[in-house]
Amino acid sequence: MSSPERRQFGLSTAAVAVFAVAFMVWIPRPAIPLIDGDVWWHLRAGEEVLTSARIATTDTWSIVGNGMAWTSQDWLGNVLAAAVYRIGSLGPTLLSIAFSMLVVGSLVLLWRGISLRGPETGWLSRLVWLTAGLTVAGPVVGVRVQVVDLPLAVAALFVCWHYVAQRRPLVLTWLPLIAVAWANLHAGWLLLFLLGGAVLVGEALDRVLRRDLAPAPLGWVQMGWLAGAGALALVAISLNPNGPGLYLYPLETASIAAHRDFLAEWSPPDVASLPGLLFAGFVVLGVVPTLLVGWRRARVADILILMGLTVMAASAARFLLVAGPIAAAIVAFTLAPEIARSRVGMRLGPIFGRMAHPPRTGAAAAINLALAATLAAAGVGITIARISPDAQEAAIDEHMPVAAVDWIVANDPGSRPFNTYAWGGYLGFRRPNALVYIDGRSDIYGDPPIRAYADAISLRSDPAALLMAHDIDHVLFNTDHPLADWLDGSGEWRRAYTDAQASVWVRTGAGR
Repeated sequence: MSSPERRQFGLSTAAVAVFAVAFMVWIPRPAIPLIDGDVWWHLRAGEEVLTSARIATTDTWSIVGNGMAWTSQDWLGNVLAAAVYRIGSLGPTLLSIAFSMLVVGSLVLLWRGISLRGPETGWLSRLVWLTAGLTVAGPVVGVRVQVVDLPLAVAALFVCWHYVAQRRPLVLTWLPLIAVAWANLHAGWLLLFLLGGAVLVGEALDRVLRRDLAPAPLGWVQMGWLAGAGALALVAISLNPNGPGLYLYPLETASIAAHRDFLAEWSPPDVASLPGLLFAGFVVLGVVPTLLVGWRRARVADILILMGLTVMAASAARFLLVAGPIAAAIVAFTLAPEIARSRVGMRLGPIFGRMAHPPRTGAAAAINLALAATLAAAGVGITIARISPDAQEAAIDEHMPVAAVDWIVANDPGSRPFNTYAWGGYLGFRRPNALVYIDGRSDIYGDPPIRAYADAISLRSDPAALLMAHDIDHVLFNTDHPLADWLDGSGEWRRAYTDAQASVWVRTGAGR
């Protein structure tokens, strides 16, 4: 005789909801074709390492950076990306999938991290806030080597959270290993020490203030273990082809003032744009309530990380990548108890709790399983449709000057080009044996060349002087850019190719 309390095995309604969001939002959203201008010089750099077994230390690709020192801090990320791209017609699709999985894996690890920090946090809170975090990060995800900063930052923070929760020093051995990987994949490794340092300082302040927390603040010896692991991680950063010189790289890159004036990802999120509005909404609805309502039960480390990441994202859009998901996780496990104790939470909490239980009948279990399978199949289909070989080709053609570069390759208008900054990587990828004027490796050039370029194309300075100084013989630029009108009216340049996106001008010789 069966008991009325006996439940069938199967997917709960909550699990179906998680399937729906994971497969319809989490997986498709970061699956983006190769439309970022920087991906092309990353692929070129990785290809050169694969073919020559040598990591470049001097720039030989660009006119403005020729002979300058090149700290190839992301050499391993470039190699891995190029190896996947080499696979053939499916290479770009697999590359998009790989970068999408880096983002999805980070969200999954944060889901698990919330279990460590706030086991009572319900499934709906995790789902809503992590999806919000992905939405905030969305404008800067894609096939970009710096995307590896997200899973590595999440992994480092997860190790710290695990240590605070379980107090097992052995888990800290992961920090030096993460540091070694980070030092060779991308130079965002400073985040490891910012996050780890925030945990260490926060635990020390919680201990000094004798705060009543669960679990209790780390003891001084336990903090010593964490500090020691951090010190080993700092030493491990030097295990890269650039050696100890990599320690200065983040400071040198941050000192390039032209980044903030010229490159959108280094500028604050524009509140007049959708990404800026989404970030502002996240701050208002998530970050501010967490600081105002949840500060009494929050660990100091959580407050430091939340505030620090918010300030970083507000100062430069590129930090939305890490700030969105990590801040969302902190908001989720900090606000969840407060919401549960509210009038709305007490009314709706039991309903959402019941949704997390397996169905009572076999028919309901079968329906949930079929629905989850359908959603998963639909999500995979949507993802593949976005990044299939045909979709890749169409997207690249829309965002890169494919036809214009085809003309350059076929007609060889010269060896001294002047090109749009965002297209330099693609031009160099298509013509690896020729120079570009400039590409996305802004860390090589420094402030003066970038500023001179920006002033010339905006007509704040005379473009003729810059073009003559570098002996430019052809120009690849946006068809509707103000510089295009200047070139057409200068008398020294002839528009030799044009389409709706890009045009090519060749020097007539009148200005020589």
